Amino acid sequence: MKKSGQEIFRPYARLINILGDQLISNKWVGVIELVKNCYDADAENVSVRFFNSDIRNGVIEIEDDGDGMTLEIIQNVWMKPATPNKLQKKKSEKRLTKRGRAMQGDKGVGRFAIYKLGSKIDIYTKTSNENEVVLKLDFKLYTQDDEFSDENSEVNEKFLDQIQNEWYINDEPEKILNTKRQGTLIRIYNLRNTWQEDDLDKLQKAFYKMTPPILPGLRDKIDKDFEVKLFWNKNEYRSRNHITFEKITDLATSYFEASVEDNGKLTYIYKYDGKKDDIGEINLFEDSKYDVSKLKLFKQQFYKENIIIDSKGKQRKELFKYRNPKVGEFYFFVYYFSLTEKAKFGKDEIEYIKENSVYLYRDNTRVYPYGESGDDWLKLSQFRSEDRAGNYFSYNDLIGFVFITQRENSNLRDSADREGLMNLDSTYDDFVALIQAALKVMKDLVTIDKKKIDLSRQKPFITFQNIFEQAFNDFQKVAIESENVEVLDKSKKLFDSANNLIKHYKENLSISQELAGLGMAVEKSTHDMGVMLRQLRENADYFNRKLDNNSLDKNELKQFLKDLRENIELLYQEIQVLTPLMRVSRRINRDISVKEVTERVVRYFRRELEQRSINVNLIVKKDIVVKTNTGLILQVLINLMDNSIYWLGNAKKNQISIKIDGENNQLIFADDGIGIEEEIREIVFLEFFSRKTEGRGLGLYIAKELLDRIDAEISVIAQDRFKILSGANFLIQFNNL
Repeated sequence: MKKSGQEIFRPYARLINILGDQLISNKWVGVIELVKNCYDADAENVSVRFFNSDIRNGVIEIEDDGDGMTLEIIQNVWMKPATPNKLQKKKSEKRLTKRGRAMQGDKGVGRFAIYKLGSKIDIYTKTSNENEVVLKLDFKLYTQDDEFSDENSEVNEKFLDQIQNEWYINDEPEKILNTKRQGTLIRIYNLRNTWQEDDLDKLQKAFYKMTPPILPGLRDKIDKDFEVKLFWNKNEYRSRNHITFEKITDLATSYFEASVEDNGKLTYIYKYDGKKDDIGEINLFEDSKYDVSKLKLFKQQFYKENIIIDSKGKQRKELFKYRNPKVGEFYFFVYYFSLTEKAKFGKDEIEYIKENSVYLYRDNTRVYPYGESGDDWLKLSQFRSEDRAGNYFSYNDLIGFVFITQRENSNLRDSADREGLMNLDSTYDDFVALIQAALKVMKDLVTIDKKKIDLSRQKPFITFQNIFEQAFNDFQKVAIESENVEVLDKSKKLFDSANNLIKHYKENLSISQELAGLGMAVEKSTHDMGVMLRQLRENADYFNRKLDNNSLDKNELKQFLKDLRENIELLYQEIQVLTPLMRVSRRINRDISVKEVTERVVRYFRRELEQRSINVNLIVKKDIVVKTNTGLILQVLINLMDNSIYWLGNAKKNQISIKIDGENNQLIFADDGIGIEEEIREIVFLEFFSRKTEGRGLGLYIAKELLDRIDAEISVIAQDRFKILSGANFLIQFNNL
């Protein structure tokens, strides 16, 4: 008996059937894969024809006018699965076809899509200078265990090399009769699925999307030199839907064209509702303006949390980038549609937008299934539910086109089943995270422009208010001049009702604003108090165990009692800050020292300031005394302090300066954070506008509304000569003191 030797793989013939059935997900993808082969063959025109719909008698023909194949290519390339032919060409200077197309396939298995469609195949193929070659395949011979085999078949399973496939050469072309007199025709019989005329609509849409539409910035990069026509029996099929990408993009609210590099450099062109192009460049890893590092997937992919110990021995958490992506440079075009603007869209347009999403193209040929209805490959819906919805666009609001190339993005490779990309060394996750981060930049730009439009639309409201007041006064004048008692009585009731309604609305608005502010303060305080109480509980448990073990150290206990005293003082201060914010306290107006309230706010945030090593510099030229309640000034300053601490999270300098100038009745609140860009200075005080990842957009809005009640104003200091620090600088002007 031999104890060693060598062996070869000898697959059963049914392997071909398994590959065709398992690697191709459905009948539509089967047709699409064969048409993609026509593209690789440099075809200009492809005809896909369906005859009859019955499985047994139906026929599918796919004909192109591409390069065709010689007998040598049939024998040495086509009939040898997993051929390295295309892969070798990609690695050489021959990676492009004569038309300049980048070859898509390289695994040599896409041809088995034929089996997904039918079991019997005739292939007619001809090059420009050689005779027509005919190849006949019958997949019933490859296995006895499929739906085409007879139940009583006694065919034994054969090995792949035992199956003989017939071929012959025609001196005169039998099927290749197009004007170029070259190309390939594949005729498929014994269909595995029925086909209805409605199926062709899905195919036509897929063929239309195989190559990208002509988009701004791509006009010189995309040649529409590939056309696929569909035929149902002998009649050409034409879609019932005449909407195209080119037409629908004209209805987009905003447009974003961008490129992204591995170092995080994002270069973009942005346009909103027909406005002038905004051209910009940022680094997604370094620019804190857009706060993309806090996006869930982006943070998971590239950032880690580190504990930093400052010069005072205090600990704080800091995000740092620990790895670079390995994607390669890519670019994309995204259109955002504000579907709430219903007057802009008809029913068909809305349906079209919801049917389409963000598509992926490699070398200007589509990669499936990205962009298919329901395929949320950018995880927008997932992260909108898991993270903060406002950080992400809705899946249904976008139509986009992402472009990669084999040369620049070699790690983004097709999976074996032709459905999607492999996640080699997390490259695919990196790719998605970079797109999400770039879309966050676009989202922020869109939010800013939306707020500006909301602001501009508020201007006519003043006019309406004046019109109402004028109408009220005119009617009041006419009513007074009337001699009719009934008119006078009803006029008085109308005036009383209108005034009561306005008064009631203002009171309710005031209460809502106060409660919103109180809720934000309580949320912070309960979090802080919870942390301190948990720490106290853990320390108490620790000393109980020490006491049980008779190992209690006097000095250690003394330090614990000292810490306990400090923590109780902190808890007391938290409650002291919350008390004036209660509605009962707000009803008491008295002379309030702005300096004293400011000092109380600094104590209130002492824990966060120490943890983040933020220094607060209080400059008092002369105190300001305001006739109001403590809670109002307190809440204004709490919101300003909370904002500054947030935006100083990644700043190089951690400084806050508060200048109280009683001679001019002004307070300046400034920090060394990222500042406030010119384009959003008008809208930072609008309700629900926020640049924070988890912000509500209420802090500055409530501060402005509260100050309005005491005839005070808050604004952003724009001119550098009036700023006291390099970041955000707010001016509060107290009037009529």
